[in-house]
Amino acid sequence: MPGPEPSAVARFYDQLAADYHLIYADWDAGMSRQGSALSTLIENELGIAGTAVLDCSCGIGTQAIALGLRGHRVTGTIGYPLADDLLPNPA
Repeated sequence: MPGPEPSAVARFYDQLAADYHLIYADWDAGMSRQGSALSTLIENELGIAGTAVLDCSCGIGTQAIALGLRGHRVTGTIGYPLADDLLPNPA
């Protein structure tokens, strides 16, 4: 029995997924910059470092990996099945 037809949003992300890594010229630098900004925000709001974080749509893991490298305990979920095929070692 076939499942429901994917939504326009799901189709968009399925098409974008294979080229997502091209969005940032230097993914490591972008990851570091985003991780620094998010970690600072989290620590300023909660008053503690290294807290548990849930990334509900982590995609390829840019922010989840960066926060983990800064000592946060990160759990990430991927909202679309195609992403599982793109990551040899998911975040």
